[in-house]
Amino acid sequence: MDVPTCRLDELVHDVAARLRDGWDICVVTNDADIVLGLLGRSALRSEKQTTVENAMTSGPSTIRPSARLDAITKRMHDQNLTRLIVTRSDGVLLGVLRVEDLESVPGDS
Repeated sequence: MDVPTCRLDELVHDVAARLRDGWDICVVTNDADIVLGLLGRSALRSEKQTTVENAMTSGPSTIRPSARLDAITKRMHDQNLTRLIVTRSDGVLLGVLRVEDLESVPGDS
């Protein structure tokens, strides 16, 4: 999976240092890959020495892989979102859908 993930007990500074180009977030997961939170841009840019658990946003907005493209597009537009975390119904991380990913999709089927 190419979505950056991190654990509660990691230091935010260490997570930020290992992010690959194009990523300015890190999805916080447990050992079973269940989404616990999101480490966003501002937390990753912070100079504070703190753990992911203390810096993350809990319960981030997610979608299911079965969501319709038109509903996803509307939700992202209405809520001014640049990405949505894709999970199974049990909370297991499947990926992240970014707004630039939608630009290359020809249409909803």
